Amino acid sequence: MRNLLNTIVILLLLISFGCQKNMDAEQMDASERAEYSLVSPNSETSTIADRKIIRQALLHFQVENLEASSNRIEALVAKYGGTITNNQSYSQEERIESNYTIKVLPAKLDKLVKDIQSESIFLDNKSVTADDVTMQYVDVEARVKAKQAARDRYLELLQQAKKVEDVLAIEVELNKVQEELESVQAQLKALQQQTSYSTINLTMYQLVPASYTDRTSFGSRITSAIGGGWQLFKTLLVGAVYLWPLLVLTIAIITLLRWYKNRQRSVV
Repeated sequence: MRNLLNTIVILLLLISFGCQKNMDAEQMDASERAEYSLVSPNSETSTIADRKIIRQALLHFQVENLEASSNRIEALVAKYGGTITNNQSYSQEERIESNYTIKVLPAKLDKLVKDIQSESIFLDNKSVTADDVTMQYVDVEARVKAKQAARDRYLELLQQAKKVEDVLAIEVELNKVQEELESVQAQLKALQQQTSYSTINLTMYQLVPASYTDRTSFGSRITSAIGGGWQLFKTLLVGAVYLWPLLVLTIAIITLLRWYKNRQRSVV
């Protein structure tokens, strides 16, 4: 009988230990799942998808025919749904030049840059940059919400104010908050525009025939040299005219010295 009781007690202890072990395992699994949820990459993935990137491209190159290239580039910008926000042309002694500022969707930036670069016959400079302004964007966005909440609170206080001095004091603070709100809203709008559209700063130029450079023909260089010599001659002639008082004075001194020497000889 005693052996039977001992056996039953041992079985109960084993069953109790097994149940406790299963409960501990389940608690450990739950704890691990909770920790994993805290470091789950889902939040990071959503953050990456919402990143705010400012992309810009810089192109500077020579073209064979500036007018023809300008027409083709304007057609390319229209093809990719872009916008030319600035266009300036310059005419210098050695070349003619056009500058463009182009806005395009970020997804189309690389293709448009590649097609624009196909107009180049000599590439001086090219760069494409990407600036991550996510933290700045989030900070400005939070400041906008905070200023809006403060403005709404001051409006509520203004409606509840009874005394004139209280109304005046609240209006002063309300105007201050409103100015700060407009400032951060302007910053947010600028960031939205910069991240919504990429910018291409394009400079292209055509060398004129009289340009004295290694990329021009020998005949053009000779023509340029003749023109430069003529300009030098005219400059020297004008300089001589400016120096006429000094020339008159020099002639007068030489004349006096000769007269003095002749007089000395006649006296001897």
